Amino acid sequence: MSAGSGLNGLAVTGRPRSLAETAYDAIEQMIISRRLAPGAMVSEGELGEELALGRTPVREALARLKTIGFVEVHPRRGVLVTPVDIITHLELLEVRRPLDETVARCVIARGSDQELAALAGGVAGLLTAAGARDRETYFRSKRTLHEAMVKAAHNATLTSTMAALHAQSRRFWYTYEPTASFLDCARIHAGIVAGVVARDAERAVAGIGTLFDFLDQMTRSALDRRPLV
Repeated sequence: MSAGSGLNGLAVTGRPRSLAETAYDAIEQMIISRRLAPGAMVSEGELGEELALGRTPVREALARLKTIGFVEVHPRRGVLVTPVDIITHLELLEVRRPLDETVARCVIARGSDQELAALAGGVAGLLTAAGARDRETYFRSKRTLHEAMVKAAHNATLTSTMAALHAQSRRFWYTYEPTASFLDCARIHAGIVAGVVARDAERAVAGIGTLFDFLDQMTRSALDRRPLV
């Protein structure tokens, strides 16, 4: 399962955010929302000025973004925003499906009642945003739900792995997911969360299978259309 804790304040872990984390979140969102469009060339200095941050946190953020394929760093030329690739996303879905199943099983086994209640509240917000076809709120709500799910799994390796995969997914779906599919997708997420909240692994995993079949179909259909934003 794919906006988060904000650019300031506390991170998901409850500790103060570093400047590099602040820079990362801001630049990531600029790329996902296509404020920095594929093919754009920018410099560390330009980004630092816009974010009112120094070169060091911006450079650290760009290094992280390079590892997940959002940018290419070209010495003396600048930073290139990479294209959104549909075939790469199909490969990503293959990797994510079993990991999402693992996340769900871990949440069922380890999540507190309070964390499960937060998931139920998160999916309610997602359904509302989907029904309104509000693109910004929909993707922000979906990110919040995904992060809450991973946090409730209480597995540090999953947390770091899923953060990168969810970022790549958010970028793809922001570009290609039609608003007409928002409610269908949100309802599938609601079914998964219902299984998790009931601590019913079979139900949750079945919902994840439905979700990834749906996402695979939507990804393949994107081969035949232009980016939506």
